[in-house]
Formats: sequence, structure tokens, C-alpha cells
Amino acid sequence: MKFATFLAATVALVSADSISYDKYKADIAEFNWEQQNSGIFPLILGGTEVPVNTSQYVAGMRRTAVGRSFCGGSLIHPKWVLTAAHCESSIAYVNVGTHFLEGAEDGTPVKVARKIRHPKYRSASSGYDFLLLELESEVSYPPVKLADAAGNDEPVGADAATLGWGATSEGGSQSKVLLAVDVKIVSNADCKKVLSSVTDSMICAGGEDNKDSCQGDSGGPLVVHQNGTDVLVGVVSWGRGCGRLGYPGVYARVSAARDFISQYVNQTVWV
Repeated sequence: MKFATFLAATVALVSADSISYDKYKADIAEFNWEQQNSGIFPLILGGTEVPVNTSQYVAGMRRTAVGRSFCGGSLIHPKWVLTAAHCESSIAYVNVGTHFLEGAEDGTPVKVARKIRHPKYRSASSGYDFLLLELESEVSYPPVKLADAAGNDEPVGADAATLGWGATSEGGSQSKVLLAVDVKIVSNADCKKVLSSVTDSMICAGGEDNKDSCQGDSGGPLVVHQNGTDVLVGVVSWGRGCGRLGYPGVYARVSAARDFISQYVNQTVWV
């Protein structure tokens, strides 16, 4: 559930020029909880279906092994998944490699053995929106490569993609399959002009009309394609609405979390 000004009452709290999530994060959190338990679920706006048996590092966060995914994540090691810290409370299982929003038709459902939140995390809008999930057992899918700590994998203007499950419009019907949408990486300086809460631990992408991640896609990947492989540069975190022209989506910057990740995950697997 990417944090978003989705309700009219919430939008009224936002200025025309900039946004401060500290003023109404409680309202957003309440809305996201209600959304998870309603018929309106996360969406990738302007996306297309991901081919079956590709991007199998993408994982769905679930309350039960066969339940509906409410957040996304990325396999970074056969036994570790990286997702958003604000998704933490309801995660009990992940389904790695699945093409579908729910069920166990494909993929590998695994129980979560341990959750490790980034020590600097306080809220999505304050930065470091990272959560490591240790799985009870290893899975056989190839992990996604992580962005290097120097930020060389995330140049401004680079083509990227974000992936997730859900409807194709706000309030529309759910997609039952994994979707992806192409976006471009935006400089933090430009992003801060419209989203004042952006920090160095975040990376922005998108800003085109109706092309974005949205509520419930939280924790899912923002990747760039390099030399035939996907590189994870961001984790879906927050934004103003979904697919609004001039308002990029905000992602937790993976290069800013490499030290945190390396404390727990064997680097030789994914470097």
C-alpha cells in the first residue's frame, strides 16, 4: 500500500505546490488499512502484463500462503526478500515467483521466519523504508541484482520499470496477474519541487500521466535493465495520488541501504 493522497479529505490537506506527509500520515495509514480489507486494491497504472515465468524475483506479501498479496517485494538471496517497512505488520508469508495476485497456482509460498526493519526507519515519508524478510527455507528462483552503493545504476533520465498486482485504474477491477509499467528516473532536486518530503534515501521515477505504481504496490521493485539483467534500484514507498502528471512516484533508494542489507545477507550471492 503505497502511501498516497487518494481520499478527497486527505487531498484537501495538501498544498497546490508541495506536500508534507507528516501532517496527515495517520489518515493515510488508516486509509491503507481500510483499503486492504475492502474491494479496492493496489494498482499499476498504464502497465502491461509481465510474461509468465519472467521477473520471478518479484514476491507477493501475504497474510496466508494462498491469500491475496497486499504488498510486493524482491528476492535478493534464495532466503531473503526486500520489501517496504510500512508493509511489515501483516506479513506472514511471501509467494516468490508467482504470476498471480492470489492462490498457489504457481510460485513458491514460504513462511517468514524473521523481519528486520531498517534502524533509521520511522515512516515512509521520513526515509529508509526498508524491511528485510528472512524466509524459513530457500527458494530456487534467481535473485535480482542490487544497485551498487555508489549510485552508478540509477542515473537521472534512465529508463526503469516498476512491477506489481492490481487494477488498471483507481477504483477499477483488480488485475489477477503481474503488471509492469515503464518510468524514467527523476532527479531528487526536481522531485522535491512538488514533493517536499523527499530525502537522499529516496529515489523518484515517473511523473507521466497515468503511468505509476499505486496503493498496495508498496515494497515492490523499481528496476533498471542492464546488460540483460534487472538491477533493483528502488522499493515502492509513497507518492501523491497515482499517475498524476508532474508528480513522480517515490521509492526507497536501494543504494542507500547496501550497508544495512550486507549485515544480514551473504553478498556473494547477489553482487
